[in-house]
Amino acid sequence: MMKKVKRTRSGGSFEPPRLVLELPLRTAKLMGTAIPLVQIGGVDKVLALPLPHLPFFPGFHRPVQVKDPKLLAALQESYALHAPFVGAFLVKDEPGTDPSLVSGSKAEKNIYDLKGKELLNRLYEVGIHAKILGIRGDRVVLVALGRLRITEMVDKEPLIVKVGHLKDKPYNKDDDVIKATSFEVKSTLRDVLNTRPYLIRICTKYIDNSEFPRLADLGAVISGAKNLQCQQVLEELDVYKRLKLTLELLKKSMEISKIRELVLETDAKTALSAAKFRERLEGNRDQIPLHVLQVINEELSKLQQFEASSIEFNETHNYLDWLTALPWGIYSDENFDVFRAKKILDEDHYGLADVKERILEFIAVGKHRGTTRGEILCFSGPPGLGKKNLVRSIARALNRKFFRISVGGLTNIAEIKGHFRINVSSMPGKMVQCLKTVGTANPLVLIDGVDKLGRQHARDLTSAVLDLLDLEQNAKFVDDYFFFPIDLSKVLFVCTADVVDNIPKDFLYRMELISIAGYVTDEKMHIARDYLEKSTCEACGIKPEEVEVTDAALLCLIEKYCHEAGVQNLQKHIEKIYHKIALQFGRQGVSYEPAIVDKPGEALVRSTGESSKKDVANTKTIQESEATETIEKVVVDISNLVDFVGDPVFNAERIYDWTPVGVAMGLAWTAMGGSTLYIKATQIEQGEGKGTLSLPGQLGDVMKGSAQLAHIVARSMLFKKEPDNRYFANSKLYLHVPKRATPMDEPSAGCTMITSLLSLAMKKLVKKDLAITGEFTLLGKILPIGWVKEKTIAARRNGVKTIIFPSANKRDFDELAINVKEGLDVHFVDDYNQIFDIAFGDDQETGK
Repeated sequence: MMKKVKRTRSGGSFEPPRLVLELPLRTAKLMGTAIPLVQIGGVDKVLALPLPHLPFFPGFHRPVQVKDPKLLAALQESYALHAPFVGAFLVKDEPGTDPSLVSGSKAEKNIYDLKGKELLNRLYEVGIHAKILGIRGDRVVLVALGRLRITEMVDKEPLIVKVGHLKDKPYNKDDDVIKATSFEVKSTLRDVLNTRPYLIRICTKYIDNSEFPRLADLGAVISGAKNLQCQQVLEELDVYKRLKLTLELLKKSMEISKIRELVLETDAKTALSAAKFRERLEGNRDQIPLHVLQVINEELSKLQQFEASSIEFNETHNYLDWLTALPWGIYSDENFDVFRAKKILDEDHYGLADVKERILEFIAVGKHRGTTRGEILCFSGPPGLGKKNLVRSIARALNRKFFRISVGGLTNIAEIKGHFRINVSSMPGKMVQCLKTVGTANPLVLIDGVDKLGRQHARDLTSAVLDLLDLEQNAKFVDDYFFFPIDLSKVLFVCTADVVDNIPKDFLYRMELISIAGYVTDEKMHIARDYLEKSTCEACGIKPEEVEVTDAALLCLIEKYCHEAGVQNLQKHIEKIYHKIALQFGRQGVSYEPAIVDKPGEALVRSTGESSKKDVANTKTIQESEATETIEKVVVDISNLVDFVGDPVFNAERIYDWTPVGVAMGLAWTAMGGSTLYIKATQIEQGEGKGTLSLPGQLGDVMKGSAQLAHIVARSMLFKKEPDNRYFANSKLYLHVPKRATPMDEPSAGCTMITSLLSLAMKKLVKKDLAITGEFTLLGKILPIGWVKEKTIAARRNGVKTIIFPSANKRDFDELAINVKEGLDVHFVDDYNQIFDIAFGDDQETGK
């Protein structure tokens, strides 16, 4: 009974080869001759298909181009009549010719010119019984089924031959010799595949799972041997001998691969490397200094003398790679347009009017001089103020490439000066890496965190950075990797620091300090609205009309969560809000663009996405029938702010509405900016002659000295104001100073200490909403302090109405922006008596 086999003829899909053995014996009328299908194990007639290149092996697929029209027609008809079998035979080389000197196309042409007996004589007797999987144009796709041998010719055109099927000779699978040979074939085959990575994934599974005969055939195919050698493997029916032949071919293939690789490494690789380096020099050879060009030529000569596998070759190659990659004589055109610079600064940063003005002055001077070289700016201020972004804006304004070198974490001088060229891993320092990265010799380089250098005990590292910044030395900066000077005079260096006091003194006199004090609340509001909220919206993929953060919520966020001088923490909290909102939208299952809203405050409509699964042609119907989901606009206000950012981080610095007896408010500066502080004096023991002062242990020596002096001045002042009051003489006092009150520039809480002590002794309250800052002498004269802007901002932030500054700081206060000074009653004093009159006026209440 015949078995029916389903065939798929469209789209190039064919039935699996495993179904071939189920086909029955049929006959087909082809070119006037009855050609029976191949009968496995018998003697049959088949079309003879000549193979000009390499024999075919059982189990492999192969496309064959058929240029003989009659043969192609016969194959097509055979395929159409469900008799898709053919005999494929390798063509012998033409007698008296060298196959290596005959092109493939010419050889094929000669083959198809042969007919009948002449063609039969040029075919090897042993070939392949193959099945036609498909025909596309003149290409016939075959799968090899088994070996066969030609016995006689049946018809001349197209050539039809009678064949007999060949079987492998019986062999013992457990034979140790065959096992050992097959193991060696597998091992060598894997070595060959390692040189051809594109075949590894395809062939690995066949190596492990193939039986010995198929393993030998696979090895012959992978070896890439010549026609005759592969034909010998095809004709060998003894499995052991076939494995031996394949092993020889694979080993020969490995030897050829090694020889080719060696030749490539020694000749081609060296030549390619040298050519690559010379090509890099072509564009700007005239700009390269002569001493550098001489070094490059010497190293190129060395490169050609070394073997490609040697360490010396790799070291020289890396050295030349750095030398030829540097931008010798390549400069970007500086732009000194101050109007363009102002526009860029205003686009990137809000406020900072005084800082921007100084930057514009710097650019204007550069315009007149023709270069910005000569000054090194250093921006100082608490973290989060945008110092690095400000420097990046300067680079954009000047049309210079930007590069950042952070020196805070450096511990090794080689990071700056480079490593000595003693091994392959050696490389130049950060500055040379910068030049290679930016591709110009005049970038703007940010030396970030110069104050961190003061924390380290590596004097050599500080000296190396100084070599970069010193205008007298950086024109001949020597990187230890190169051993010759590199001109860095066209590089513009800008520095940043958090704490000025920590900057090494050698740096200070080389730089111009530009202090960035911090942002007041209204500046933070503008920055949050105009910069942070917009960028966060875009980053989270949320439309501005979908979310509203009220002014009250934003103000609460600034005052109770982000109290520091900068806005970095504020940005993080705004991001946290939008991340929560994005999650809320995600949980509601909305993912499409919001519909356009005609009226403000109207609810947003988002598609549920069901329409994407329907026919596009019915769009109108879908829009009318699809389910929609209404999403309310998310409003973040004070009532629900905690749900997005948690409980407030900062408690108000303003502890008292009216400071009690013995407490005075001062102003201090820390690394986070200005802050208010309360200094409290209290009595711990009373008795005749027990007048002493105790201090907290965390105070430094300078602050302790200031507190002791405050005690002396307070006793003197009390004697003048109330001669009969012996409170200080008979009271053991404790003066509490918050840890954050220790200023990092110089002491400025002395006047506040005197005021708190006098308040306790006289039982009088200090004036409401008064903040005092300043140091004093033994005679009560007031000394100037620093960080006026930071302390003024801190006072405004905490609702202070009256501030007392030393008279020497009046100029500093006058230079502040109007929005910083607005609403403050500021007194400038020279003597503590003036402070006393303001703090303890006649209208002040007496404490109980």
